[in-house]
Amino acid sequence: MKYTSIFDVIGHIMVGPSSSHTAGACQIAYVARLLFGKKPKEVKIGLHGSFAETYRGHGTDIALLGGLLGFTPEDERIKDAFAIAKKEGLIYTFEAVDLGAEYHPNSVSIEMIDKSDKMIVIGSSIGGGNIEIIEVNGLEAGFGGEPNTLVILNQDKIGALVNITNTLSKYKLNIGSMKVSRDLKKKIALTWLEADSEISNEVVEALKIYPEIIWVRIINV
Repeated sequence: MKYTSIFDVIGHIMVGPSSSHTAGACQIAYVARLLFGKKPKEVKIGLHGSFAETYRGHGTDIALLGGLLGFTPEDERIKDAFAIAKKEGLIYTFEAVDLGAEYHPNSVSIEMIDKSDKMIVIGSSIGGGNIEIIEVNGLEAGFGGEPNTLVILNQDKIGALVNITNTLSKYKLNIGSMKVSRDLKKKIALTWLEADSEISNEVVEALKIYPEIIWVRIINV
């Protein structure tokens, strides 16, 4: 078996009893909030497979809320996530869902709402605290936030990828891997890439000048 990170061997630093059910769950929700770009006013959490069966006993519910509040898995505030969510006025619901046999048993659908803005993120906890974001608003994904990851929603039009790659070249960022998922009906695309070095906010601002860019997020966890 090939290991790509020391965390594949020893696991992540975390608060909670289970790397898959607490650390991984928190990480999914934390990345979902980063993708949304702000704290949601309301969240609808759909628990799939073993997440649905054991989420109370393993602390998956409190971990998911903690991530949505902006806490990383090692944050001691996670244990008070319910109280903090109430204090901050975060409306939330949990329900069991069946996402389908093709999804990992430790999977969750997170719908985040703030007025007219809405995003649905589906993620899986794949073991040892590691995660994979499977979908963002129905667009296929496949990233976990490690290493430095840039996620872009853009209009699916000629020149969009050229502008993205040229901008990264300007800031001397080498692309380790890159993937594009397209919705041909809506004419939008989710573009995500992993870079060999840290991605700065300057890169984000430089990308925002292009009219075909809808939003840009840096995911480093």
